Amino acid sequence: MGNADELSRRPRSTTTAERAAAGPAATSTAGREAGRAGKTFQRTVLYGAGTVSMLLISMTCSLSLWIFLPWGFLGWSPTLVTSGSMQPLVAPGDVVMIRPVSSEELLPNTVVLYDRPDTGRVLHRILEQLPDGTFRTGGDANAVPDSAFVHVEDIEGAAVLAVPWIGRPSLWLAQKRYELLGIGTVVLLVVLRLAPRSFDPAFDPWASGRRVNPAEVLLGRSSGTAADRRASAGRRLLPATLHATVLERLEAQSAVAQRRTAHLLEGLS
Repeated sequence: MGNADELSRRPRSTTTAERAAAGPAATSTAGREAGRAGKTFQRTVLYGAGTVSMLLISMTCSLSLWIFLPWGFLGWSPTLVTSGSMQPLVAPGDVVMIRPVSSEELLPNTVVLYDRPDTGRVLHRILEQLPDGTFRTGGDANAVPDSAFVHVEDIEGAAVLAVPWIGRPSLWLAQKRYELLGIGTVVLLVVLRLAPRSFDPAFDPWASGRRVNPAEVLLGRSSGTAADRRASAGRRLLPATLHATVLERLEAQSAVAQRRTAHLLEGLS
């Protein structure tokens, strides 16, 4: 009797055939779950990368509008900042919008763009106006003012708007920094490739994967058969009469769609 109880309490050992039969199935199930988890993680990463790419594209387009709209509608002209003499106000690679000004508007502390044969185009601040009508200018980052005075006829306009970073590719091209241009081109292609992922429900980890009819939401159930939707009366958002009317309309639309699909398939066959 004791031996029988002891034998009944012992765990039954599986045979080699049972382990061989159960092993592939368990391994296959675990492999499928791991594969689904890996695909979900990959889709989530791609969705996040697509969202960041879309934000970068939106930011670039917004910055470009600050250049093209004043240029087209106000007559302001853009100029590329190529040196750091006006830092921290503007940095190399920024684009500054210049508007025409009269001589009466050229006051101290005004940032102006002037062009002379000996210096070229320079964006500096007016420090003071001299008695002879010329201007002493200087860069905010420079320790000493400019050595040459600026005449009124040399001034092209005053700076009114600075758009950061948008001119970096043009600056790299002017400086012949082709390696940075190559990296920027690769980044641009990657961003354009990833951006559509932010609109694709297949990559959205929070998407349900199906289109939901707003009427079904009002019925209190966005999935299941008609019988399931009728059984969800406790969660109705509509009165009972209107609930039944909407449900009948949905079923009629579904029947019409099925008939159209059948006719289409018959025509294709």
